[in-house]
Amino acid sequence: MTTRVSKIALKLTLAATLVAFAGMASAQTYPNRPVTLIIPWVAGGPTDIVLRAVADAAQKHLGQPIIIENKGGAGGVVGSNFVVRAPKDGSTMLVTVNAPIVMSPFLQASFPFDPAKDLSRIAKVADTYLVLVVRKDSPINTIADVIRLAKDKPAGSMTFGSAGVGSAHHIAGEILNTNAGIKITHVPFQGGAPAIQSLLGGHIDMSYATLVSILPAVQAGELRLVASVEPTRIPEFPNLPAINETVPGVETTTWVGVFAPADTPKEIRQKMYQAIADAMKLPEVQSKMASLGLKPALQTPEEFDATIVRDLAFWKAVIEKAGLEKR
Repeated sequence: MTTRVSKIALKLTLAATLVAFAGMASAQTYPNRPVTLIIPWVAGGPTDIVLRAVADAAQKHLGQPIIIENKGGAGGVVGSNFVVRAPKDGSTMLVTVNAPIVMSPFLQASFPFDPAKDLSRIAKVADTYLVLVVRKDSPINTIADVIRLAKDKPAGSMTFGSAGVGSAHHIAGEILNTNAGIKITHVPFQGGAPAIQSLLGGHIDMSYATLVSILPAVQAGELRLVASVEPTRIPEFPNLPAINETVPGVETTTWVGVFAPADTPKEIRQKMYQAIADAMKLPEVQSKMASLGLKPALQTPEEFDATIVRDLAFWKAVIEKAGLEKR
């Protein structure tokens, strides 16, 4: 019996060793085929824009094409969960804003994965800015106007759009409701771009959006900026007030980061990080990001780990304090 058990143990050890060697060999030759980057939103959002600014340069470093695929749904959770369950060989990675990673777990019932355990961090890439916008013909010019109209009209008759339940957009709108003592109805979409299209079509009264995604419409005179949802005013837009100047506590931050499935070999993660880091050093990439209202904010996998831990704790506390319920 002892001999049989020993033989079984030996076979298991050999199998584990072979798997480890296979993983090492795969990491050393990575990538040996195209890399797919999943964006968990419909096309046209800030993540698309950030990614396309660095993808061309990054794929030159990797020596393989980078394929960009949009998988929207559930405020970014559908695409994120797809990557969680993808092979751990670096062939499929996730590029997303922070909401489905550090906010949605506290707002979506039956959230399907553990962001801290089920995704490996590759790099934080950039910070972007969240703003509140209205159509050019809207009577709203300030946050004071928003509050006055919300109180003058029947409760809930005004609407705000967001990129989905659990998005930074959603959280900002609900905190404004709570802190200002008003009721503006949340209308979730499958990403920021559809929310803005609905706003332009006159179907909602206002929408939260990343600055990078709506800047062209603002510059074209189709939309008007009301306020930022940042802790302080945006340096490039010093005349744009922050909401918390009028209603304290209404603030958020938005970043874009790259992830791989948990347990993706360190060598693979390091190669992808280095490709991104090299791309972001290029003057044309820096210029493109600056023109879009993006702030380069590169973090190593280890630095990004710390950001995720900190942000999960921060947003859990913010959402609980605001009394927002899962749904």
